[in-house]
Amino acid sequence: MSSSWTLPDDLEPAVRGENFPQVGQPLPQHWAKCFGCGDDQPAGMRMSFVAGEGAEVTGRLYVDKKYQGGPGVIHGGILSTAFDEAQGMACLSLGSGVVTGHLEIDFARPIPLGSVLEIHAQIDGTLRRKVYTSADARIVEGPDADPDVVVGTSRALFVKIDAAHFEHVKKYVDGAPTHPALITSP
Repeated sequence: MSSSWTLPDDLEPAVRGENFPQVGQPLPQHWAKCFGCGDDQPAGMRMSFVAGEGAEVTGRLYVDKKYQGGPGVIHGGILSTAFDEAQGMACLSLGSGVVTGHLEIDFARPIPLGSVLEIHAQIDGTLRRKVYTSADARIVEGPDADPDVVVGTSRALFVKIDAAHFEHVKKYVDGAPTHPALITSP
């Protein structure tokens, strides 16, 4: 199934922030307790990311058996979370934090447990505070591995925020955001 998603005609190209890691360099997690990438989240997915060209990132996810939906395959909500995380990480290349405004997924093929997914995410353009992104997933290791076959795609709209957006929740969580785009300057 394909979406009717269309990009605005007046999109501006993404401008990579000067503090974003260089091509091939690992990206820091944006918050240690993030379900998608945090290393201080016992139940989390612990995705890892590297910077790509321009406003692009590549993420990896091991499809653990705890992510099972149907028999022997990933749950669609886990794949949705992985796409959300990857596209959000691409947005950090702009040098500001974002929140998800809209996310849609096209599931193309079943993804077996024990696979390693690689998700390539990019910013398609910006319009004021809106950031339009797209991503695709491929199985690069494990059962049915074929890096040439896209097993899912996603499109999303993110909205730029400043660090003050998270001020109201600080009293409920331990730790602070760790990604520079989410830290308020003095």
